[in-house]
Amino acid sequence: MNSLRLILLPVVLFFLVSCGASSLYNSSHYGDTMLGDNLFRVTFRGGEHPMSGELCLLRCAELCRESGYTHFEIVDSETGSSLRNMPSVYPFHRHYYQEEPFLSDIPFVAKTIRLRNSPLEGGFAYEASEIETSLKRKYEITE
Repeated sequence: MNSLRLILLPVVLFFLVSCGASSLYNSSHYGDTMLGDNLFRVTFRGGEHPMSGELCLLRCAELCRESGYTHFEIVDSETGSSLRNMPSVYPFHRHYYQEEPFLSDIPFVAKTIRLRNSPLEGGFAYEASEIETSLKRKYEITE
């Protein structure tokens, strides 16, 4: 029995470690919508707070650079959570009046950004390349 534990423990740890931010950061979790000239709404759904906010900020930086700009300012920001029903795998739960008794909390972040080619005078604008480099290093995200 102990030998089985010694074999299973590294396998389980491997799968837990591999479920980090780099596997979460993909287009199924974020989206962007053009609202006007140089104005976008970027959303990120999933992960955990505050990681979801930082991954939304990373997508803002990528979108800025992909659009040919160097800086972006956050015009509006929204955070929250939504609930998702998860079906039960236990057979005795089918007798409850509530069909899906388990819920999971899914964080979301939405930022409205304005793209710029210079720092904001009298305000604050992020430099896209610095944000992108810093957050990709922090979460070990590779291209």
